[in-house]
Amino acid sequence: MLGIPEKPPQNDTQVTERLKLAASACQNLALTLVGLSLISPFFAAGGWSWRKLPAVMVAAILERAAFEFLSYIPAKETSKGDKQ
Repeated sequence: MLGIPEKPPQNDTQVTERLKLAASACQNLALTLVGLSLISPFFAAGGWSWRKLPAVMVAAILERAAFEFLSYIPAKETSKGDKQ
């Protein structure tokens, strides 16, 4: 279609690496959000404000998304030689 070649099939290693990359990106965004909105103001003016609650909730949602991405990684079968 329009001269675009079809994508080659992906193997399990490529899918696993892409899922790990997506999970890592979500965790980095969550940590950045916590650092910028919660930790930095304590050094500047200090104190807790309920206006920071949405930042905490978004960070929690991003962490949950990271765990969801990691849950799609297929488990590897272990052989008897690996257990020893």
